[in-house]
Amino acid sequence: MCFNTFIQHINADKYRQFGFSFKMLNPLHWFQFADDAAVITGQETENQHLLNRFSIWCQWANMIIRVDKCSTFGIKKVITKSVQYLPKLLINDQLIPKINIGHSFQYLGRYFDFHMSNDNHKTELTTLIDKLMTDIDSKPLHPKNKLLLYSRFVLSKLSWHFTVATLSKTWVTENIDSVVNQYIRKWLQVPISGTLSNIYLSYNKFGQNIYPPSLKFIQCQTVLRKVLKSSPDKSINELWKSTNNNTNIQYDVYNSTKEVLKTFHSVHEDKLRNRLTCQGSFFSSVSKFALLQLNVTWSNVQSKLPKNIYNFSIRYINNSLPTRKNLSKWGISSNSECTFCLSPESLLHVVAGCQSYLERFTWRHNSVLYFLAQTLQSVHGYNLFADLPGFRSPSVITGDIFRPDLLLACSNNSILYVVELTVGYESNLESNIKRKKNKYQEF
Repeated sequence: MCFNTFIQHINADKYRQFGFSFKMLNPLHWFQFADDAAVITGQETENQHLLNRFSIWCQWANMIIRVDKCSTFGIKKVITKSVQYLPKLLINDQLIPKINIGHSFQYLGRYFDFHMSNDNHKTELTTLIDKLMTDIDSKPLHPKNKLLLYSRFVLSKLSWHFTVATLSKTWVTENIDSVVNQYIRKWLQVPISGTLSNIYLSYNKFGQNIYPPSLKFIQCQTVLRKVLKSSPDKSINELWKSTNNNTNIQYDVYNSTKEVLKTFHSVHEDKLRNRLTCQGSFFSSVSKFALLQLNVTWSNVQSKLPKNIYNFSIRYINNSLPTRKNLSKWGISSNSECTFCLSPESLLHVVAGCQSYLERFTWRHNSVLYFLAQTLQSVHGYNLFADLPGFRSPSVITGDIFRPDLLLACSNNSILYVVELTVGYESNLESNIKRKKNKYQEF
């Protein structure tokens, strides 16, 4: 409150002469946030005038100015070019420390130097991201918890730099995203050839609900641009208009951070559907037929899996498991043939195609069916029939021609539910649905 009173004090008409010499000197500016103040003037003498007045007022208010925490930074014109110099300014007869030539100073978290570069911000960002990701990596945590720490803690630590520094999205992608992606691949055991597009999707799209730092950067810039545009201060609006150039127009198209995130997800969904035909086969197939509530259930179940199975499920979704076909693509194996049947060993072949493992596929099918039968057996008012040992056979009702995996009949014979189970590879979902419907159409 005292500082604000002082600002109003020096802005009063009768004190306009301090720092000015009757309309002949350059205008001066005072920037202040809480107890941090910055005085910018066109001449060194003007600055000293204002500092003297400020010193007198602080003495009257019994406030102490910490000269050791102050600094001066000067730029002047020499012939035709500007150069940095060391101004001599005093407060209470004490010389204010100078910013050395070529060095920078920090005000409200923003670095300023003679070239108005962002080298300090870039150095601090790269150092910070390395430290934070290394610290998380060293913790004996489940991969899902490491992702959670990254999403909720690390990204928040980058927000201020992303807001105040003049950076480019390309620089953030090349220098910050690359570090983050390296650790995410390590935690989830995803090889360099495996896409992270699946991981960047939301939970209800079989992703891990995280996003790269470059997206956080776009969100911060979007918020900044919106604040400038909607500010009640006309001078701030003019600042938005004057900076509405090619660099910033990419952020002005967004109305909110949610819109930025929605666009990001849409890009990766399109990438999985239309470009990554192999690694996006799971997403393309399942997203057509899966129910939204079941997608959420999948996310909850996956988060409770042990580390090795959790990582296995993620690599299964983006088809980056070490099948012979993938190993051949990566240059690790000399051939892509299955050891047992000599067919190309793709993920589809391993899960549902190898003729040497038909008994194993049947065991998997019956294991899932047994779980369903055990669960539905407790439904009151219904009779259960299952094509499994220990249960009444569905052929009692349907005959041997049509023998579905499971029947659930109402006790009064008014309703009959037919369940036909298929446990295969996700890319076969559509063909399996058509085949089962055609088989039982007459029934």
